[in-house]
Amino acid sequence: MNLLKKRRIFFLLAALSISVFGAYFYFKNSGEKITYITEEVRENNVQKVVNASGEVKAIELVTVGAQVSGKVEKLHVSIGQKVERGDLIAEIDSTTQQNDVNINKAKLNSYKAQLASAKITLEIAKKQYERMLALEKSDAVAVEEIEDFKDTYESAKSKVTEVEALIEETEISLSTAETNLGYTRITAPLSGVVVCVSVKQGQTVNAAMDTPAIVQIADPNRMEILLEISEGDIYDIKSGARVDYSILADLNKVYHTTLKSIDPGLTLLTNGEYDDGTDSSEAIYYYGRLEVPNEDGKLRIGMTMQSVIYVSSAENALTVASVAVKGGGDAKYVEVLTESGVEKRDISTGISDGLNVVVLKGLKAGEKVVIAELSSSEITSKTSKFAPPSAF
Repeated sequence: MNLLKKRRIFFLLAALSISVFGAYFYFKNSGEKITYITEEVRENNVQKVVNASGEVKAIELVTVGAQVSGKVEKLHVSIGQKVERGDLIAEIDSTTQQNDVNINKAKLNSYKAQLASAKITLEIAKKQYERMLALEKSDAVAVEEIEDFKDTYESAKSKVTEVEALIEETEISLSTAETNLGYTRITAPLSGVVVCVSVKQGQTVNAAMDTPAIVQIADPNRMEILLEISEGDIYDIKSGARVDYSILADLNKVYHTTLKSIDPGLTLLTNGEYDDGTDSSEAIYYYGRLEVPNEDGKLRIGMTMQSVIYVSSAENALTVASVAVKGGGDAKYVEVLTESGVEKRDISTGISDGLNVVVLKGLKAGEKVVIAELSSSEITSKTSKFAPPSAF
C-alpha cells in the first residue's frame, strides 16, 4: 500500500470518528432519549391464508341450439321452468324437412320396384343363356347367338347392381332427411332448469352460418365456484386445500369445502380469450374450482363469492410481529431489547399470516423485539396533538 492510500484511509477514519463522537455528544447534551416500543416473542397458532373472490357457475350448463333453419313455430318453455331429459323445448317449421322425407321415400319405393323388375329380367336372361349353353354342346346354335345371350345376361346383372346401389344411396338420403326432420323438434338433453331463452315464438333461425341458441339449461343442484387465484399465490396453493367461502349477499354465513382443482392455464385461456398477446401489465389469474352442493337453491349462477384458502399452518410456534422483521431472503433480522441495550439478532422465519411471523431460529420465548422507536421530542410532538384545548 503506497503512502497516498494510507493517508486517505487515515483521514477517512478520522472523519468517521469525529462524526460518531459528535453525534454522541449532541444527543447526550441535547437530552434526547430514545423510547423503544417492543413486543414479546410468544407462542401462537399461525395460519397462512390466501383471500380470493370468485363467481358461481353451473357444473352442467348446456346451450341447446337449432341444427336446421326455419321459423320457431312453438316455444314450449320459459325462463325458470323445470324440464326433464327428453321434454319438448321448441318446434321449428318442418315443411322443408318433411318434403325431403317424402321425396326420398317416393324415390326409394320407385327404386325398389325397378329392382324387382330388374331381377325378373335377370332371371329370364339367365335361363335363356343357360339354354343356349346346353344347345351349344349339340352344335344346334351359332357361337354369335350364344354371345348375344351372354351379353344380355351380363347387362341384366349390371342393372340389378345399379338399382341396388341407388336404393342404398336413397336409404342414406332418407335417413338424413328423417334426422333433419327430427331436428325440428328440439328436446332437453338433461334434466334441469331453463336459465336462458334466446328466441321468441315466430322468430326465424338460420343454421347455415352457425348453430343458433334456443335455450340454456342448467342443473341447479350442482354448482361450482371459480376462484381467481393470483399468479403470486399459485405455487402456495394445492388441490385439496381447505376453503371457507361466503356469499356476498350473506357474508355472515360461512361455508366449508376443499379446493377441487386449479386450471393449468390462465383465466383468459379458460374463457377462450387468450391470443398469446397478453399485456405484461395485466394481472394474471388462474381459476381454482370448488364443487359445492346446492340442494337448498341458495346459490345462483353469477353470484359473487368471498373465499379464504388455507395454505399452511403452525401450532404453538414462536412468533414475532411482522413489522419487527427487517431485511429479506436469508438475511432477516430483528432488534432485541436487552438490559445492556438494543441487540441485532439474525433469525430464520417460517410462514406468516400477515400480522405474525413464525421464528424458526434466533429467538427465545419472552424476549422483547423492537417494533418501533421514538425520541423524546417525537413523543412530545405526537402527544401534544391529543392534548386538551387550552381554557384561554
